[in-house]
Amino acid sequence: MDTTELRKNFDEQISKTDKQIRDLEANLVKAKEYKLKLLGGIETLDLLNPPEEEPTGSLAEQESE
Repeated sequence: MDTTELRKNFDEQISKTDKQIRDLEANLVKAKEYKLKLLGGIETLDLLNPPEEEPTGSLAEQESE
């Protein structure tokens, strides 16, 4: 393989890699949006049915009481 063919091959690989990166970035944005929707759903459920309050303070403070 001469340098011209090698350069052409590298350029093609760079183009493919750039496309993969764009696709992955788009999927990452979609996944982050989906996570936000799920978190919003959990917040809504918590408003409708508040979870039991957890004791505040450290374990040592609770044991000393």
